[in-house]
Amino acid sequence: MPLSVTKRQFFRLLSLAGAGLTTGILQANANETLPMTSIKTHKDDDFSFLVGGPEKSELGSWASQLSSAFATSLQEDTPLPVHFTTGYDGVTGANLFDTRTTPDGNTAFITSGNTFIASMSGDKRVHFDCERWIPVLCSLSPSITIARQPFHNSIPDLLKNRSMKVAVSSIIGRELPTLLGIELLKINTIPVEGLTDFSTAVKALKKGDVDALQLSTPQAIAALPDLLKDGLHSFFSLDNSTTYGPRFADLYNQLHHYKTDNTLFDAWNAIALASRTNIAVMLPMLTPSALLAKWRLNTGKVIKDNAIVNLAKSEEMTLQENPVCNDTISKMCPPIITTMALQRWLSVKFQKWSPGQ
Repeated sequence: MPLSVTKRQFFRLLSLAGAGLTTGILQANANETLPMTSIKTHKDDDFSFLVGGPEKSELGSWASQLSSAFATSLQEDTPLPVHFTTGYDGVTGANLFDTRTTPDGNTAFITSGNTFIASMSGDKRVHFDCERWIPVLCSLSPSITIARQPFHNSIPDLLKNRSMKVAVSSIIGRELPTLLGIELLKINTIPVEGLTDFSTAVKALKKGDVDALQLSTPQAIAALPDLLKDGLHSFFSLDNSTTYGPRFADLYNQLHHYKTDNTLFDAWNAIALASRTNIAVMLPMLTPSALLAKWRLNTGKVIKDNAIVNLAKSEEMTLQENPVCNDTISKMCPPIITTMALQRWLSVKFQKWSPGQ
């Protein structure tokens, strides 16, 4: 019987020996430029971080905290060097990590699930392969979609000739699970782009300018009780274990004419998990085993650091190290048939959502 080897297994075999899907469907910002100089370390085990975002961002704040915590664990006198990049979805940083950073395992890449969503969506800017990364740490947080009305089985029929307007930062941004999820419930959607500020998005929801809004940040989740008191409703939760609202999977499965083996449902699970991923710390696939062990050993110490524990608790984040972290990240790199299904769906919907269609 011939052996079947996945791409991930192939690269792992290469790493033991010592040794993207980038389908263009969206006219996303493709004019980014990358520095021509490589990020290099000066000696063995001279650890540093490359961050998929600017210093003044949620990811940048976490990078600074992790830099100090890792320095303490490594008994260094100063925080580890941190290199920030432009953009808030991590694509620029990921491209830099794959193409300009020396893959010796001394530099770890700190990003969020947005980077994986861009990869799965076939964003034209993507020139990296997340399956060539080794995860050492990640975090998950609650995420829930609220709406002006709660979901019930009659809504798809009531809205048969109408569409739900969904507040999004961009079509292939963190809110993509809400767009796809509502569509899987047989409700047409219209994305309302550019609503990146939480307070502005909430005002739009209350005024009726949009019908649904995904809450993903600590600030937004903390405001949920007040939003429900104001007459808004939980539509579905992206978290399979949260108590914030009805789980999307339950809503999807209770509609008897839907199939659980739907490839788009598999895609929803992957992007929903990515949307809930605040932090992912990755290493190059060719990282030497001894260096990988050192990163993981110190990661185990870092997630017990009081400052890190308190920060994660304040933001309702669950930190994961391996092997749990590896399982989480692998689910955000689904089989190619799943990503192709998502990209085909996006291609069709993007034409429909384009002005003048």
